[in-house]
Amino acid sequence: MKQRVGIIGGGIAGLATAHFLNQEGFEPVVLEAGDHLGGLGAHFEHDGVTLDRYYHVILDSDVELCRLLGDLGLADRLVWRETGMGFLVDGVLYPFNTPVDLLRFGALNLLDRLRTGLGALYITKFKRQALDLDLVPAQAWLQRLFGPRVVARIWDPLLRAKFGDRRDRVPAYWIWNTLNREKNGGQEVKGYVRGGYRAIAETLATAIVRAGGTVRCGAAVEAIEPEGDGVRVRVAGHDERFAAVVSTLPMGLLSRMARGSLAAALPSSELQYQGCVNVLLLLRRSLSPFYWTAVVDPSFPFQGVVETTHVIPTEWTGGRHLVYVMNYCDAATELYQRADDVLRRQAVDGLARLYPGFTAADVEATYVFRAPHVEPVWTVGYLGQRPPPQIGNQPVYLCTTAQAYPRVTAWNTSVGLARETVQAIVADLRARGTAKAA
Repeated sequence: MKQRVGIIGGGIAGLATAHFLNQEGFEPVVLEAGDHLGGLGAHFEHDGVTLDRYYHVILDSDVELCRLLGDLGLADRLVWRETGMGFLVDGVLYPFNTPVDLLRFGALNLLDRLRTGLGALYITKFKRQALDLDLVPAQAWLQRLFGPRVVARIWDPLLRAKFGDRRDRVPAYWIWNTLNREKNGGQEVKGYVRGGYRAIAETLATAIVRAGGTVRCGAAVEAIEPEGDGVRVRVAGHDERFAAVVSTLPMGLLSRMARGSLAAALPSSELQYQGCVNVLLLLRRSLSPFYWTAVVDPSFPFQGVVETTHVIPTEWTGGRHLVYVMNYCDAATELYQRADDVLRRQAVDGLARLYPGFTAADVEATYVFRAPHVEPVWTVGYLGQRPPPQIGNQPVYLCTTAQAYPRVTAWNTSVGLARETVQAIVADLRARGTAKAA
């Protein structure tokens, strides 16, 4: 008889964990509190077309995710596009992709441009091992590498956009890892699956059920407590028993559910998260030549502009161009809680100031979406604080973004963590079974 393993959360981490558990001969049960699967890969419908609430693409370096897509038969639905980055500063939009672009980057003087190019070359070509940077604050490292003017002009605005007032805590390893993942020292290439992240989540769910697992939405977990040789979970007012449980939740949410010996064994974590507020504009024409544009302009109330239809074919979006403007911020701040109508107006008015020729008439519709736990704010020395896959000697395991570091937070990382978690479950439960038989 197969051992049942409960999985809390129906995002990509939970679904991938269930998929890999099926392959190992277990019976996974995915418990999702909400009404949809995919977590941050959530979708919505506009005029009969399915669109992503948040901007998502796949990188050509996303080995784990691409391998999973191949297993699911989705590889032939994947399209790839070369993309570019822009930098909008002092009202001028600069390309920021090649050495020639850097030499023409008028927001820096010539000496600083040369120093920036040498620093980028060092990061992406010469420093191939960088775990030592976990113990180095990013801002101090960037100051040494690029100098104070470049940091003030480029790096500090980028760090502020991602981490806000918490940016001084971030280790230099995050910078190194992000640059090498995005560009890998070369041309940016990004991909997208026809049907979006909804297609990935739904295909995974179908595969899980077909292999004997269960996927349930509207299944809010209220309490988790080890009991005997298993785990008791209270789900929507009733108890269920599992041989083991996997949590994909942020550690703070898990701590509210933990009972008994599990509560005592939870690793302490002061990890904080940035939430994200997205305004999605459906446009009748393209806004920018770049997939992503960093904006350094105090009059623009957002931290960046992402036009995903530089990767997603517009025939998949009903001919619309998808532009996201975003703010990463604490979910308790006014910025996160700002009224939707204010955000919509700020997005349209702000883009009209930045992009000549853009007007409100170009906008078919706008949507506002929020998520409270998007980007962990890593702290210097986090490698020594990262929680392991198993909580003590309890049959409770973790597959959460708190374990992502030093990797970047992305679906590819979540799939890799799911494989690692399942390996830990298989080894532990089989060892327990052997000990019990003896």
